[in-house]
Amino acid sequence: MPRKKRRRSWGSITSVTKTKHVLRWTENTPEGRKRRSRTVECTYKEACFELSRLEVEHSEDRPVPTIGEAYRMWYLPWIERRVADGRTKPNTRDAYAVCWRNVAAPRWDRVPVDSVEPARVQEWLLTLSVGNASHTVVILRKVLDFAVQYDLVLSNKFRLPYEMPVRKAIERRVGTYDLARAEAVLAKLRGTIVEAPYIMACFGGARTGESLGVKPEEVELVESHGVRLAVVPIVRRMEKAGEAPMPDGDLKNPQSVRTTVIPEPYGVRLHEIARQRIAEGSGWMADRGDGVPLSMNSLKHAWEASAGSDAIPFASLRNSWRTIAQYDWMVDFDTLEFLMGHVLPGVTGKHYLKPTVDNLVDAVGRALVQSASS
Repeated sequence: MPRKKRRRSWGSITSVTKTKHVLRWTENTPEGRKRRSRTVECTYKEACFELSRLEVEHSEDRPVPTIGEAYRMWYLPWIERRVADGRTKPNTRDAYAVCWRNVAAPRWDRVPVDSVEPARVQEWLLTLSVGNASHTVVILRKVLDFAVQYDLVLSNKFRLPYEMPVRKAIERRVGTYDLARAEAVLAKLRGTIVEAPYIMACFGGARTGESLGVKPEEVELVESHGVRLAVVPIVRRMEKAGEAPMPDGDLKNPQSVRTTVIPEPYGVRLHEIARQRIAEGSGWMADRGDGVPLSMNSLKHAWEASAGSDAIPFASLRNSWRTIAQYDWMVDFDTLEFLMGHVLPGVTGKHYLKPTVDNLVDAVGRALVQSASS
């Protein structure tokens, strides 16, 4: 039997069971006032929350929600839909949730959406770090966009051109390797745990996290135009910290899932390491010794310890590869873009040009032969 109808200041809730409730309300429409109802499967508290959301959207004398209420009513369901549709990554959603909880909510959770004062926003932004300020503004702008959409405020005060914190200049080692120096560093790394990811990054164009996600059985050695080349699929990555790679396919963007082609002698050496890892029973090219690949943070420390004074930021090895592949190996621009996981501009790049792995192998092998004879 349904429980007694619980009337509220706006609408009513009839509890059929503890987890099933019928919401009823009246709203204005272009055709006049209409009775509405909706059955929800949730707790009574959640049903009250849903009726409050409907009141904000449909009541003639609708209350003005706080920024926190707007965040929970509109922003959270919106970003969950984006994750479900594949338009936003779960990691991005989670990072924004932490930013809201730790940075935005303490200041803005209880502030009504129509009470945002630009001077207070500006003062608050300048107290934050660069990263927190940029991420928090993204969240707050979207939250207030919903308030504008539902005619609760005339404008979004978080979209004004505020002065943002400035990142303090820090000294960083920069630069790239030419081919001679890249080979010298490779010799220095021989036999270390860094060797395989170094080859993947400096001679295969892998990003830092991608260089750590390769399994030994995935490294294949082929020949084209008399040149031996390692063919390696790039489908997964490690993060800065963590005990396992991200799921297959979860890279920087969809086109980042690709295959790279590494010429001899570097590709041959990578294949040798792969055979050695398989013989040892290891599941990863950069196995740290317990069946788990190095994280990006661990790689950074191992890289700097192994390369010593020759170390540049590991991410710059991808820059080095692009320069070497284009000017030393003479690989054509379009092939390099595909090997990097980029989409070529224009209609042809977006819709028509779809090289196979064999096409890429042929292009790299042919370029190396031509550059050696020139």
